Amino acid sequence: MHERPREVAPEELARRIPLERAFNFRDLGGYRTRDRKLLRRGKLYRSDDLFRLSDGDLVRLADLGIRTVIDLRTEAEAVRGRFPSQKLAVDYFQNSLIDISADHSQARGDGAKDYIFLRYRQILTEGREGIREVFDRLVRAEASPAVFHCVAGKDRTGLVAAITLEVLGVEREDVLADYSLTEEAMREALAWLEEEFPDLARRMSDLPPVVLSAKPENLSRVLDWLDDSHGGAEGYLLSLGLAKEELTDFRTWMLE
Repeated sequence: MHERPREVAPEELARRIPLERAFNFRDLGGYRTRDRKLLRRGKLYRSDDLFRLSDGDLVRLADLGIRTVIDLRTEAEAVRGRFPSQKLAVDYFQNSLIDISADHSQARGDGAKDYIFLRYRQILTEGREGIREVFDRLVRAEASPAVFHCVAGKDRTGLVAAITLEVLGVEREDVLADYSLTEEAMREALAWLEEEFPDLARRMSDLPPVVLSAKPENLSRVLDWLDDSHGGAEGYLLSLGLAKEELTDFRTWMLE
């Protein structure tokens, strides 16, 4: 059974950090867990591409105290640019996950309804080593405040965020609500691209609608699959080689 996200409250939209050249930079903190604990703010962030940040954006990230940047893009994608660590000193890591945007052949027609589910499952199976490396870093308090990102901050970033929230005990409906916030961010990103890079904006607008969407029912199918195949997000991370003690420590410093 696919759960639907509840209506997003205004204070949850406030998790978004307004930047000039990134449109999906958000604090993962502020959600309540099933046992009513609160995720600390200012510890973990998710984002879209961070290579094009303005000087003002870098000042904002410095104010947030960002220590660690985890880039989920592939080497081929990173050729366009990387986080400007020469301007803002951070620990930068590229933990590549597979790029599902490379093949949209199944994203139209009858294949569209299963496209996101199959591609996300592909990331979780073929990208296991990269995901293990990501969480090896994210669960360590000394890496925080940390931000992880891909290109749009929707697919690879969305999966890492969802697994993080699930492991911390956030209600499924809130996990889905967090994922769905990306749709508004992508509309703003497209509007910016139309002004700055109209050719790229046109190419993006021509993509199959499912590729640009962040429908909660698609993520819900993937999380249901994780429940069935691994007993949930924690079981999945344990299957990658993370230790139960690491996840316990993660909850200790992330939860109030």
